[in-house]
Amino acid sequence: MDVKSAFLNGDLQEEVYMPQPPGFEIEGQEHKVCKLIKPLYGLKQAPRAWYAKMDDYLKKVGFQRSESDDTLYVRQQGKYLVILVMYVDDLIITGNHDDHIAQVKKELQAGFKMKDLGLIHYYLGVEVFQRPHHIFISQSKYAAEVL
Repeated sequence: MDVKSAFLNGDLQEEVYMPQPPGFEIEGQEHKVCKLIKPLYGLKQAPRAWYAKMDDYLKKVGFQRSESDDTLYVRQQGKYLVILVMYVDDLIITGNHDDHIAQVKKELQAGFKMKDLGLIHYYLGVEVFQRPHHIFISQSKYAAEVL
């Protein structure tokens, strides 16, 4: 899943000001600044604000954050297990039941604008090939680029 405009979803916890954007200055008031109510891309606080917002939402819909990896979340409901990994604005979701995974995707899309990119093919330098009874992962493309 890909979260659209992820950083704009966060909430700032402190007051942040910026100069008026070039081309949008108010004539005669160029010395004034803009107070931000939402984080912008490039703002140091933006990733932290986004992560806090998503962390709160995932906990609200029943996920528990891993103690050993802050980007790994697990939701166990009876015999159904869903595992979610978050990297900036990309989410990898897997589990042991397709209908339950689909339900989780609907819950996430209710909270944030997201696009379902389907089965994973490439993620953080790792190629993923999925077949009915096996998954093959490879870093051959990454290794070739390094060489």
